[in-house]
Amino acid sequence: MIDLVVRGKHVVLPTGIVPASIHIRNGVIAAVEPYEAVPSGVEVIDAGELTILPGVVDAHVHLNDPGRSHWEGFVTGTRAAAVGGVTTVIDMPLNSIPATTSIDGLNAKLAAAAGACSVDVGLWGGIIPGNADQLEPLLGEGVLGFKCFLVPSGVDEFPCVTEADLRKALPVLQQYDAVLLAHAELPGPIDAARPQGSPRAYATYLASRPPEAEYEAIDLLVGLCREFQTRTHIVHLSAAGAVPQLATAKRAGLPITVETCPHYLVFEAEQIADGATEFKCAPPIRENANRELLWQALEAGTIDLIGTDHSPCPPEMKGQLAGDFFHAWGGIASLQFGLAAVWTEAARRGIPISRVSEWMSAAPARLAGLTGRKGAIVAGADADLIFFDAERMVDAARPIEHRHPLTPYAGLALQGVVQRTILRGRTIYLDGTLAPTPAGVIIRSNLFQLNHDTSAEASFKRCCGSSRWAREMAARRPFRHLQHLCEAADQVAAQLSTEDWLEAFAAHPKIGDRSGSNWSKQEQSRAGEASEAARAELTRLNQQYFDQFGFIFIICATGKSAGEILASLRQRLGHSRDAEVEQAAAEQRLITKIRLRKLLGL
Repeated sequence: MIDLVVRGKHVVLPTGIVPASIHIRNGVIAAVEPYEAVPSGVEVIDAGELTILPGVVDAHVHLNDPGRSHWEGFVTGTRAAAVGGVTTVIDMPLNSIPATTSIDGLNAKLAAAAGACSVDVGLWGGIIPGNADQLEPLLGEGVLGFKCFLVPSGVDEFPCVTEADLRKALPVLQQYDAVLLAHAELPGPIDAARPQGSPRAYATYLASRPPEAEYEAIDLLVGLCREFQTRTHIVHLSAAGAVPQLATAKRAGLPITVETCPHYLVFEAEQIADGATEFKCAPPIRENANRELLWQALEAGTIDLIGTDHSPCPPEMKGQLAGDFFHAWGGIASLQFGLAAVWTEAARRGIPISRVSEWMSAAPARLAGLTGRKGAIVAGADADLIFFDAERMVDAARPIEHRHPLTPYAGLALQGVVQRTILRGRTIYLDGTLAPTPAGVIIRSNLFQLNHDTSAEASFKRCCGSSRWAREMAARRPFRHLQHLCEAADQVAAQLSTEDWLEAFAAHPKIGDRSGSNWSKQEQSRAGEASEAARAELTRLNQQYFDQFGFIFIICATGKSAGEILASLRQRLGHSRDAEVEQAAAEQRLITKIRLRKLLGL
């Protein structure tokens, strides 16, 4: 039963931009069908020639609530997000009082957010000196990862960490497959900088935050990542000179991701006027040549994603009358303008909107462990959609929904207007008008959701196909982390009978069958590239296998070509039935673990 269809001539899917109709049931995408496929009697919202994008996922937002909601709060910040096409924000753990560095801090944050959010909100936890014992409890309550500072953060509640602090925290994060987000500047180069000149001159401030502070911090983080194999994310990369060292780390297979921000991609130091403290941030906005290198790193894939680092404050804290960059608060208000700002520069460079969507929706969702739920227009994901007029210019007089209107984007000629924002199937913004009632919810980690989901048994059955296995897994909750989940999967699998395995095998499509689930299609993607002759041989041998053993051929096809699958199929036809049941069960266990990771958005 579909209750809504959203369709358009230009829908940005993971596979490209195509005409499509998005079938929605209870706020979730049930299917993506051809444009003409609309069931009778169902409400239809047609975007016409506007582009339909997945809602933006902004993984770097400071909402400062509770304690500093007079800087920015859940109410005003999420209203600005909805206007800007952002349907999910991930809130940073600092600037609120208390910070999200303990269960008490998390509970205060959850209380402040209750009923106040116009879009969905996830929460990062924080790492500070002495709170390593809080990381596991915070993960258990659904935080999506942990942020730290390697230099003073600017607020007393969130002191910076040392290498020794990280060495205590990283083993916990590694065990739980949790991500570390790091403000990557080290104090040494900053302390050594002795800039000469007026404090009103932007060049003086820029000289006080040399790129070497970023280079040295990234060297430290890369080394720790290599040692602990903990997922590590560099937030708001400013210094393009660090790109080669990050590219080297990625080529070595280290689990490192990188973000930059709209202000580093739009503005340039040469054009920032003296006293224009609304541009102050840390790391700083650098020169035009640096900006162009950041764009090149985005296109090359060394920089993975874009987050706004929306960090506003009351106007008086920017000290515009004095114009002193060293006394002004460092942070840029940008949540409402991020998509338009990035698209303006991307369009000028001939970069398609699909790449912008990857950087601002799909990749941030991956970082936060929300793949499959957020960031893409795919079956099973929340129906978070925006109608985007890529040619229309943003009205400079349009109201700014941030708590304070002070922003360097005010009055800037920006291209690309969000005409409609849909959150889980519900229109929350329509061409200048926000929905009167906040519809956002707090997003917990997928593992937290699985532990509390009343339909978890169905989710588990999707991973394995055995009813008994799914029932036993649901009964074993809660799971503390991915390793605990996978250990339980093996333990339950060891108890299954041949009949249980045959039920699990029967849940799969045949290898080469293109009509299976999205997961099956992904797993067989290389086999799907087979020639007609290879597909015909797969069909013939699949039937021979079934006739011989009485069940379909099971293989973990992820990453395997049709030739590799055919070779295995021929070899296994020489097995006895008992040996083949055992082999197929081993393959099923591999498939199940891959699907458990997919279930968690990993």
